[in-house]
Amino acid sequence: MNCNCCSNMHKTTAISTTGLLTVTNPNNIGNFDSFRLCFTINPSNIITGAPVSLTVTLNGTATPIVDEWGYPVKSDKVTTRKPYFGRYITVGSASHVTLINVPCVTQAGATTATTNTEDNE
Repeated sequence: MNCNCCSNMHKTTAISTTGLLTVTNPNNIGNFDSFRLCFTINPSNIITGAPVSLTVTLNGTATPIVDEWGYPVKSDKVTTRKPYFGRYITVGSASHVTLINVPCVTQAGATTATTNTEDNE
C-alpha cells in the first residue's frame, strides 16, 4: 500500500532516536493547513527503548505532534504506510500538529464494557 500523493501529504524521510521526524514538503506550511502524515519508516526499528513523543521539523522548527485531546503522540502509537490526518496549528508563537486518527492516551481504558447500575424496576 502506498501513501496518496497530494500537496498536504508529508512522508517521513528520517526518524531520530529522540522521535524527531524529517518529512517531505516541510516548508511554507500555514496555520490551519490540512496535514497528512505517512510513516515510510517504522519508528520501532529506530526507537528501540521506551516510546518517545514525536516531533516533526516544519518551517525549520521542531513541532510537537499531538492527538485530538492535546496529548503527545508517542512512537508506539503509529504504524507505517497508514495516513494520519490532522492540521498544523499556530497559537501565538507556538505551533503543533494535531492528528485526529491516532490511538490516544485516554483510550487505554475506554475499550472495557460498562454496565448500567440503574435499578430498572
